[in-house]
Amino acid sequence: MHKALSYREEDGENMATFIVSLCAMLALTTCSGLVCRKLQLPEVIGQILVGIVCGPALLNVLHSSDYISLFSDLGIIILMFLGGVGCDLQLLKKYSKAAIIIACMGVVFPVVVMGGVSLAFGFEPIPAAFIGVVFSATSVSISVAVLKEAGLLDSKEGVSILGAAVADDVIGVILLSVMCTLVNTGSVNVADLGLIILKQAAFFVGA
Repeated sequence: MHKALSYREEDGENMATFIVSLCAMLALTTCSGLVCRKLQLPEVIGQILVGIVCGPALLNVLHSSDYISLFSDLGIIILMFLGGVGCDLQLLKKYSKAAIIIACMGVVFPVVVMGGVSLAFGFEPIPAAFIGVVFSATSVSISVAVLKEAGLLDSKEGVSILGAAVADDVIGVILLSVMCTLVNTGSVNVADLGLIILKQAAFFVGA
């Protein structure tokens, strides 16, 4: 009985903390968005700065929790859905070649640069390549937010950037899976790598 009461009290405190944190986040990000709009900057810049200032990096006032993570996942899903709704599929097909070229350069450049820097700092080749692959990842949600706010989501440039960001993430996920296998095993197994790539290709085609 006492344990049940303590659990309920703890859940109540967690929920109260979540509601206060959520209200603070909404108020602060709304204000920062208004300031950025006045300065003719994307609102997402102000939102990120608020997270840095109020989060553990500086003031350590607001913290992540299970509830916050759940709401953030829902927000990303809705944002991606809106991005898909506002995207012209015909334009995406038309400029898919340019998007793939941009995505490949966006993967190769970070891998080469950050991998080379990691080697210069004394990392082994496989960990250095892993670091380079990690830096090749992009944030599609930020790209969608900026393009949607600017009204360029269905433009030639917007479609190319969005297509490149999506292709970059797909390539990055595949490379990251390969590198995780290499880091865990310490060797290259062609059969295992081929199976991983085949599974991921089947998933993306099915999706």
